[in-house]
Amino acid sequence: MGLVTERALSARDFLDECIAFKRDRGPQSRFLRGLVLGKLDNAQVKRWAKDFYYYVEPAIPTIAAWLSAAPTLPDREIYRLIARNLAGEMGYIKEAEHHDLYLQFCAGLDITRAELLDHLPLGSTIGAASTMGYYCRNSFEEGLGAFGLAVEMEVPGRPNGAKFIHDGLQQHYGLDAKTLEFWSIHVAAEEEHGENAVQALEHCGQTREQQARIRRAFRFSILAHASMTEGYDRFLDS
Repeated sequence: MGLVTERALSARDFLDECIAFKRDRGPQSRFLRGLVLGKLDNAQVKRWAKDFYYYVEPAIPTIAAWLSAAPTLPDREIYRLIARNLAGEMGYIKEAEHHDLYLQFCAGLDITRAELLDHLPLGSTIGAASTMGYYCRNSFEEGLGAFGLAVEMEVPGRPNGAKFIHDGLQQHYGLDAKTLEFWSIHVAAEEEHGENAVQALEHCGQTREQQARIRRAFRFSILAHASMTEGYDRFLDS
């Protein structure tokens, strides 16, 4: 199916299309497979953690930009859903700010803030963060595609991404609960945030034009995130 259809799909059909696209283009990463199986050395894990920081670091400003474009008519329901996502990321609901929790994760790996700032991330990591940032600042519909559906929406039958990483790090690398808090809170958060995105789609993805904007941002974000994940394989060869 192309980016623009002749007519608008029902919300259910459009969501099924997105799920199928996301399932069919799941990343194939030897590095992450090695991570969850405990086959990496500490230097490789630390290099990945430093690189992923440059995906985490711009996330809160990106979500804030997306919230600024959220519709408030005919009611404020969608605005409240996205605001709750942002409040969670910023540490105003349960846990600490997610950026700070990631710094805590890095500290548990003996990575200092100075080391993070000295690290030069992979182009694929920059690309995924920039793709999400671009679309979240472009329009609400495109942010919904690039972030709400491409990142937050879970694919039925596929393992929760945060749980996948959390369990691998816990089982094989001797990391305690405090170090892994960033990952553990995302296990539950991904499910809630994904449901919020689906609700937003039902309100803001009704027309053919809206669906075209969502579809393009969603597909491009899926491809960019797959490239980021597969890009970590470079750490196996260096």
